[in-house]
Amino acid sequence: MKSLPIGIKSILMAVLGVTFLLPISAFAEPPFYFTFKPGVYSPEASGLDVGFNGELALGYRFNPNIAAEFGFGYFNTSKDVRGVGATRTIEEECYYDIYPFTLTLKAIVPYKRWEFFGLGGGGIYIASGPYNYDDDYDDYDDYDPHTDTVWGGYLGGGVHYNITRNDVTPKIFVGVEGKYLWTDKVKLNGETRGVPLDASFRLDGVIVNAVIGIRF
Repeated sequence: MKSLPIGIKSILMAVLGVTFLLPISAFAEPPFYFTFKPGVYSPEASGLDVGFNGELALGYRFNPNIAAEFGFGYFNTSKDVRGVGATRTIEEECYYDIYPFTLTLKAIVPYKRWEFFGLGGGGIYIASGPYNYDDDYDDYDDYDPHTDTVWGGYLGGGVHYNITRNDVTPKIFVGVEGKYLWTDKVKLNGETRGVPLDASFRLDGVIVNAVIGIRF
């Protein structure tokens, strides 16, 4: 395929640049914001327990209707795993830690102090475990847990309420958001008392968070 002449490329880049910058210059709100999102992770996979979810996100508001967020966080879950060894069979409750690093795009509809939005995004999810096996007899800690990294995506929505007025900076807002997560299959292996424990599952499920944010 023939490449475009340099002059046409320059014109296209200028048009894209103006298209990108105009809504930013016309937008009176502070473009950057930071949010803390405590919440709940409810997995869809059978056998996985409901766990805590927490996220931190740095966002940039391109215009009143579009924003992007880079986020990282932590959520956990647990699962009963059955292990079969040469001389024994055991059942353990294994605990797992997941660390997501994500990029989210948001479509926003402002209304007075309210903002209604849809969101979509994805990223990588680093799962660690089992790091602890807990049964009716004793606890066993594995300080060298196995890890697996998978890709995931999500769709959702929510609402924000701006507590402070438009003429006040920094601006505080609160809200709630929910999203459905789906990922590739996580594969983690462990061993306790000589018996191998193998776990394989997806992290698909619902995440619901409260939102506390500040624009600056």
